[in-house]
Amino acid sequence: METFKTIVQTGSFFLFILLAFFMFVAFSNIFKLNKKINRLKKRYDNILKGKGELNLEEVLVAHSEDIDKIKAEMGNIISVQEVIKSDVSRSIQKVGFHKYDAFPELRNRLSYTLVLLDSYNNGVMITSIYGRESSVSFSKEIEKGKAKANISDDEKIALDKALNTY
Repeated sequence: METFKTIVQTGSFFLFILLAFFMFVAFSNIFKLNKKINRLKKRYDNILKGKGELNLEEVLVAHSEDIDKIKAEMGNIISVQEVIKSDVSRSIQKVGFHKYDAFPELRNRLSYTLVLLDSYNNGVMITSIYGRESSVSFSKEIEKGKAKANISDDEKIALDKALNTY
């Protein structure tokens, strides 16, 4: 026991320095851990912001329910989008218009052909022939880019303009 006393008395200064170093390391670690805890608490508070007295598990369950609702709504949106895409593909998307003189003695280009097509190149051709004595209008059906009746060169120009529009 005497030897222990002598060792403690002679090495007390070194022991004090060693204990002070360990205390410094311990306090610095406590300070670092306290900063991390505060940062995590701020993140946790941000997650729970506006949620009242919920805990993290309840927030995650609520978020997963919200995600399921959004997925269901996305499914509805996609089906509506397909209906809209189908409707749009059958709407007028291509237009061809050509004015011309139907008779050689007329020079005012008052005759015209209007072609209206959908994305499948189906539609109608409307022609108006102007003459001094009378004016005549008629239509022809267009299916897959082809007229069901014979067409004139001027009507062909209007049809080509419609087929070449994007």
